[in-house]
Amino acid sequence: MNQANFPAYGNAGAGLGSVSLLAELNESTRAAFAKSLCLRTVKPGQIVVEQGERTDDLYIVFSGRLLGLLLSANGKEVAFTEIGRASYFGELAALDGQPRSITVSALSESQLGVMHASMFCGWIEREPRIGFNLARDLAKRNRTLTERIFGLVVHDVDKRVRVLLSRLAQSTGQLRPGGVLEPAPTHDAIATYVGANREAVSRVIARLSSDGMIEAGRRRIVFHNIDALLSGL
Repeated sequence: MNQANFPAYGNAGAGLGSVSLLAELNESTRAAFAKSLCLRTVKPGQIVVEQGERTDDLYIVFSGRLLGLLLSANGKEVAFTEIGRASYFGELAALDGQPRSITVSALSESQLGVMHASMFCGWIEREPRIGFNLARDLAKRNRTLTERIFGLVVHDVDKRVRVLLSRLAQSTGQLRPGGVLEPAPTHDAIATYVGANREAVSRVIARLSSDGMIEAGRRRIVFHNIDALLSGL
């Protein structure tokens, strides 16, 4: 891996300004942090970290999209999360030295900044703001996980699918009549996320389409009747 200079962002420190881990740090501190990173480019489908492996680097996403998968003991995908630009991952292993909790692979060509755990922990010791930002991000992720677990417990598959589609649309500013989710997750990906099988998800998508709430195509969903989609959630 080569030392990072992140030419796409001009000034490396300024490029890190959108990363929540480094929020409210001054430009010179972000620039120094950037010099502690190495640049790694990964191709679509390439695995960055694998669940269970004992590595402890921290990763910051400068461009591209990645997918984090949690696998059950029999190898079935049981949860996933998309990881995009200005996100970071690997902080848990960097902090506690335990095996990786998820497998992360690239959905598109991605540029990552990589920092060894010892260096990352040194930054936390020197810059308390980084530790505060990390704690805040972990709290937010824990809250999101709690809400997701609650949804899996109390909602049937129909509601879980509608909740997921609504959240995806909301996060991209498309939760409105005529809004378009593209690329939309596959039925397999939706099934993995909501804890159901693909056939059940396909039936729900077909019903939502026939009822006029959405129009579903290949990796594309157009939203029509938002009130009906959200009804009873």
